Amino acid sequence: MTDDHADRGGPREYTDVFLRFALRAVRDLCERRGAVLESLTCEAVPGDPGGAVAATTVLRFRGRRCVFRRGIWPPGHPAATRAAIYATVMEERLLTRVRPADGGDGSPVDL
Repeated sequence: MTDDHADRGGPREYTDVFLRFALRAVRDLCERRGAVLESLTCEAVPGDPGGAVAATTVLRFRGRRCVFRRGIWPPGHPAATRAAIYATVMEERLLTRVRPADGGDGSPVDL
């Protein structure tokens, strides 16, 4: 099975390939935008009978802790493409939704 066609396997295989590509893309985003990656994980969505899997990234950006969560399984694209889309959407949301910390309540920004 090639990386581009990991979606033909099960959620475990797809998730492994997704994480490999997403980690590279998110690290690159952090380097370019001055963010600090805390974690990138994938886990089953609790209570979803279809076995959905979501990826969650936690990072610090502009003095704020940010959380981005997005479903990745069942797949609509090959894992490498899904990882690129994931990083692109996260970057867009970071740039449009996160304001510098201003003494607010310090709660994480949900992207």
